[in-house]
Amino acid sequence: AGGGGSGDEQDDENIVNEQPIEISSDSSINDSGSEAHIESDSEVSIVEDSVSDDSDASDSHNDERLQDEFSTIMAMPFKEHKLYMQLCHTAFKLNAFENINVAISAFEKYSTIPAHIWLRYLKTLKAVTQTPEEHVVYYGKCATALSSYYDENLAEFVVKDLQGLQPKELWTKVICDYGIMRVDFISKLRQLLETAEDKDLSQSLSEQCATWNCSDEEQQDMAQIIADFKIKLKESNEQSSWLQEMFLLRIDALNVSKRCKLTLAKVIYELSLAKWAHNSDLWLDYIAYMQTPLNKEEPNNNEQHYTLVNDGYLKTKPMELIRRGLLSKPSVKLNHKFVQMMEQHDFSLEKVDEELGQLFARIEHYMDMTVELQLDYLAYRVRIINASDEQQVTALRSTFRHVWDRLSEQYGEMADTSYEVLQLWALVEYAKLNSPLEGAAIWSEIFSYPGSSDRVDLWLACAQMDAEYNGGRKIRSLLQQALRSLPISVMGISDLYRRYERCFGNYETISQCQVYCTQILESDHVPAPQRTTTFAQGRRQPTQQLQKTANKNHAGAVIQSPKKLLLKKDLPAPKKQQQQPSPPVKKEILETKTVNFKYSTQLETNKIFIKNLHAACTQEELSKAFQGYGNIKDVRLVFKNNQRFKGFAYIEFERPEEAQKAVEGANGLKLGGLSIVVAISNPPPRPTVTPNAPRVGEKRRMPTTLIPTKLVILESKRRKKLEMDEATSTSMDANGKASSTNDDVDDANSKPQTQLEEETTSKEAVPPKSNDDFRKLFNI
Repeated sequence: AGGGGSGDEQDDENIVNEQPIEISSDSSINDSGSEAHIESDSEVSIVEDSVSDDSDASDSHNDERLQDEFSTIMAMPFKEHKLYMQLCHTAFKLNAFENINVAISAFEKYSTIPAHIWLRYLKTLKAVTQTPEEHVVYYGKCATALSSYYDENLAEFVVKDLQGLQPKELWTKVICDYGIMRVDFISKLRQLLETAEDKDLSQSLSEQCATWNCSDEEQQDMAQIIADFKIKLKESNEQSSWLQEMFLLRIDALNVSKRCKLTLAKVIYELSLAKWAHNSDLWLDYIAYMQTPLNKEEPNNNEQHYTLVNDGYLKTKPMELIRRGLLSKPSVKLNHKFVQMMEQHDFSLEKVDEELGQLFARIEHYMDMTVELQLDYLAYRVRIINASDEQQVTALRSTFRHVWDRLSEQYGEMADTSYEVLQLWALVEYAKLNSPLEGAAIWSEIFSYPGSSDRVDLWLACAQMDAEYNGGRKIRSLLQQALRSLPISVMGISDLYRRYERCFGNYETISQCQVYCTQILESDHVPAPQRTTTFAQGRRQPTQQLQKTANKNHAGAVIQSPKKLLLKKDLPAPKKQQQQPSPPVKKEILETKTVNFKYSTQLETNKIFIKNLHAACTQEELSKAFQGYGNIKDVRLVFKNNQRFKGFAYIEFERPEEAQKAVEGANGLKLGGLSIVVAISNPPPRPTVTPNAPRVGEKRRMPTTLIPTKLVILESKRRKKLEMDEATSTSMDANGKASSTNDDVDDANSKPQTQLEEETTSKEAVPPKSNDDFRKLFNI
């Protein structure tokens, strides 16, 4: 039976007339498992367009534009899955078989082609297949398509085209994969066998297909489970392991052979993968299921699930599954599992390098994934090394150097910003190779890169390695160097330094530690310039040129001389009474500080304090926001020692009334998306620092009220007047006339109004203690 038979005249006519090839109803992707898989990806629109007859019809008259689009996509050096989908879509619109072949071949090298793309390609290929040699190629493409994802429509298309028993292998593989779900496939093949009486094929099917000899009742029970699973799968929007586990439990309860149960479980996982092909956890669950021992009481039994599953085109052996998963879409999890499985299968180092070389070429444009896989590979090399073999040690060091240089060349400073590769190398030198000097040299290289000496975590990691594997010989020098290098967070390092001296030092070293830490903390410590991160490609360079030794034993590994360690010269221990001069403060830093404000310890009525400002706030922005409240004398933004904005500022007005007006009007105002808080400036007492003097805790100050004094006074007057009016109105004589029974009231009525306001203000004008009291005062 050939692809160019009489039943396919319409397809032949389409190719000859160069009309768009339509997908028939039997190959619609609406019922296939691949549709949901595509819906979960980013290329939904492309898939919909690729099967749109209207789109094909409208674009068929614009071949020149489509050809330009096809050539542009093909010329791109790196194409992701979506672009390959677009490439195939454009090729089908062009309806040029040469372009379609090119698109399919390119897609096949990059990733697993979705089943609906294969289906459309096979329809095209079938229409142009005439000679026996072309039929061989056609059936080979059918076999490749069937090995992509589990797709019932694709299998149905292939089976309908097989009108005889040839090719036998294609029949056998299809029945192995789909016979448990499509009983009609088995019925059709049985009819052909009765006519042809091919005993060899019958024997092959009986041995390889688990459901070939099943009863009708068994086949009905298994088909019902698959039907129920397809319904649940269509309803589920997110992949979770419970869906497969629930049906695996149902499978275990079936009264069928073990081979049928395992084949049925295979179909459950394959249907799931057809929908969520890019889900790494699903691939890992599938692999774990196939690696589970058949006898749980004997976990060391070599018999696995997959030994009883007679594979069709969809391979289920764990190593085949991990390859299929990586071809579908690599991920950090799958890459890690791949390295682990190659090690478990005792792959040679040359084979591992070959396999990972191909994988690195595919994930080159994913920096984080590449770094993680390089670390997995280095860890594998560390596990298999024989530390007593100098040749292997030299090769390992060369590998570390090659990986680091390669990452630097590919991604520049963006690659491995935590220096995990070099830290792992240093740890291997300390712990595995017993070479602390070489490990210290690697740490010296780490700290020579821009910004690395400002990171506390790196200093602590370095100190930990020296403490665990070098007897702590360099701990004291490391901590001193860290104190001198770190622009911030030096308090934690100084505390660690003190604890170390108290545990391992003596009275003299403890005293020297106290003096040294005090001098560092009291000095005007100016931070080093912040590291600027760029996306520029190329090899990263240290801040200082590393002096490299010509150590021939390293075979290309570039390592500093042991004399040029991280601490090239131990710091001299300061004497007990000697004061070391503070390092000079950079002139440019001083020039950026404003000195117009004098530190005050009292309430500053003409100055306001503003907090909760956004990080990019400027003096100009604050001046513009507050200029409507009065004449501004000065604006001050407060910064940390590392020139980072603290988020608050001060504004000084000419008169106190202007400051109160600013508090009333600007408190709660939004600047840069944040609601600011405005209050009258009330700075805390400035602490006096005395060297080596015990610290006396200051009493916690009450928070400064944001309530303007003038408003409080006016409200107090108003309430007092209301109370007096109420007291007067309630005092009535027998004739219903108001009478005064209180001498104080008479005196108050006899006094002038201005004198009365002054007296009531002095007696009753007590400011509320908080903003809540202020709101209650005004019934807000």
